[in-house]
Amino acid sequence: MTDTAQLIEEMRWQLRQIEDRKAENRRLLAGSGQTTVVSPDRTVTVLAGPDGVVNEVRLAPEALRSDADTLSRAITAAIREAAGGKPGAPPAAEPHPPVDDDDPYDTVFDV
Repeated sequence: MTDTAQLIEEMRWQLRQIEDRKAENRRLLAGSGQTTVVSPDRTVTVLAGPDGVVNEVRLAPEALRSDADTLSRAITAAIREAAGGKPGAPPAAEPHPPVDDDDPYDTVFDV
């Protein structure tokens, strides 16, 4: 076999190995208690692990036809539910520290 043919066969073997690993990972994730949440309009799908960490957000092509506010709310609601929050729960207001624009760069840090 020529060097080129050997390289091609090696690459094919590596691709088969990668596909086998991907299939095994999918199998493991399926049995790991992963949570899948689909928005009511089926445009947003969120996958989260058992610890509530979001692993993936998927958007259906129809999602891009909605306005930004609607899509944002659908994504946020699905993420909250997948991460262990209650569906439809309003977002908690996060306090913002007061901003002092007079001298924003006048802080000294001791290192």
